Amino acid sequence: MTTEPTIYLCDDDEGVRSSIAFLLRQHDLRVMTYSSGPELLAAVDGTPAPLRGIFILDVRMEPLSGLQVHDALISRGLGGRMPVLFLSGHGDIPMAVGAMAKGAFSFVEKPYADDALVQLIRQALEVEVQWHGRVARHDALRQLIAGLSRQQVRLMPMVAAGELNKTIAWKMELSVRTVEEHRRKIFERLNVHSAAELATLLAEARTAGIDIPTGTAAP
Repeated sequence: MTTEPTIYLCDDDEGVRSSIAFLLRQHDLRVMTYSSGPELLAAVDGTPAPLRGIFILDVRMEPLSGLQVHDALISRGLGGRMPVLFLSGHGDIPMAVGAMAKGAFSFVEKPYADDALVQLIRQALEVEVQWHGRVARHDALRQLIAGLSRQQVRLMPMVAAGELNKTIAWKMELSVRTVEEHRRKIFERLNVHSAAELATLLAEARTAGIDIPTGTAAP
């Protein structure tokens, strides 16, 4: 596998797999093919660096269906990082609904029009770029916050709420000077310049699932 944006195509039908791969390469799209779910997952697990790109999975495969492969990708933390497209046959609509609820990007029903498939894949790749930027931002934010002391993390919501240093000092049972120093380090570490900027950053951190206290309880 590669860390370059790539289309990871998994279909147990060699004819379908080959024709789609040929089509995508004709449009200068990078594609890697896999004949089964276990083969794809083994390649995913064997790649040390974060993957970039999208997955295209056939719904009906053996020994793992595309839906099972999708679940496995989600469990590996790739569900929100790389869009997943499904190739489905007639009668797979209930499966499609379930997969979309789990975050699948789209379903393509066979037979498909070549131009429509390529356009959809390009859209998915554009979405992946956006997702990658968001994830990279959240990862960087997580590292920045991890570099703060536990006490500074507890102070952040109060600073973001615009509370005065003396009020925070009273609540946290600290000296005003200590609170001032914590405030300075928080702003410096997170590269913010006001309580409003810090509040915006904390909202983003919570959206990213980063554990930030919401209360103002004493230590």
